[in-house]
Amino acid sequence: MKQSRMDVSGDYAGAVTRLLAHWVDIALAGFLFVGGSVALDYVLNRIAGIETTVSEPSLWRGIAAVVWLFLYWWGSLALTGKTPGKALLGLRVLNREGESLTGWKAAVRTVFLPVSYVLFGAGFLGIVLGRERRALHDVVAGSAVVYDWGPRTAELPSPISAFLEDRAEREYEVVDDS
Repeated sequence: MKQSRMDVSGDYAGAVTRLLAHWVDIALAGFLFVGGSVALDYVLNRIAGIETTVSEPSLWRGIAAVVWLFLYWWGSLALTGKTPGKALLGLRVLNREGESLTGWKAAVRTVFLPVSYVLFGAGFLGIVLGRERRALHDVVAGSAVVYDWGPRTAELPSPISAFLEDRAEREYEVVDDS
């Protein structure tokens, strides 16, 4: 009897899943930054008596945003190997040997993430075209993004699993042309 479901943990993560996780992280990081700014503004105005306005753009707010984004991505990857968006979608960032990223490699990956954007998105082509689905920042840091559902089994829906199992069987079938 065929198994009706197929485990996907450990496979390289696809472009759509990575994109969705990245959007979740951008939204969450932005929300937390704005919320933190409003809270700081409230504390400074009400408690310390210092007049500030969150809506005023300034160089310091820009620097604070860059530092916050670095800490969000680097801290998440260095501590758990996944950002909140990646955790939500069952992704994990590992080194090429399948081990957890070091703090240094997480920092390198985080610093080079914007470079993938600066190159007009060309830094992301490896996710779509590469066998290991690695973006420029993954290549530079020696990392890879894989599906990881932890101790529970992550499974594809039955029709997709059946299709993949049939395809795998056909690829390894020996054809006798004699």
